[in-house]
Amino acid sequence: MNNVLLYVVTVLVWGSTWIAIEFQLGVVAPEVSIFYRYLAAAAVLFLWCAWRGMSLRYGAREHARFAGLGLLLFCLNYILTYYAQAQITSALTAIVFSTMLWMNILNTRVFFRVRSDRKVVAGAVTGIIGIVVLFYPEIESLNLSDATLKGAALCMGGAFVASLGNMVSQGAQNRGL
Repeated sequence: MNNVLLYVVTVLVWGSTWIAIEFQLGVVAPEVSIFYRYLAAAAVLFLWCAWRGMSLRYGAREHARFAGLGLLLFCLNYILTYYAQAQITSALTAIVFSTMLWMNILNTRVFFRVRSDRKVVAGAVTGIIGIVVLFYPEIESLNLSDATLKGAALCMGGAFVASLGNMVSQGAQNRGL
């Protein structure tokens, strides 16, 4: 796939995630929604791997890494995010979650001793400015009630857990998994 197509798919999937979460809230518990969501995703991935003839045999160490990745990036992060979005708007969730860019920059430095170059930092600043400009009407009418602060804190926790999951993913990629 070319980079433009990958970019478009990423924007559509990431951008629609917050809307999908909004529709799932209140029907069943967030943990159940997440379970259904990733059960369907796992089924699709297992079928894809079977169709492509890909081996899914890994050792215990790799499975432990996958479990850590799943727990951080696809479980705890989403549980916190779903509970956050029950308190705040999807726009505010997207804005708070964009702080994960900075968390990833800092965590990459801490865990892998990799400094981000100026282009990465400039891209992170531009991205956050873009999200804030896009959702400025939401920010302007923001009510700093207890529920909003609680939701923002849960969302920030979700973003941090997701960043830690990204570090586990980076470690797996560095090992060739």
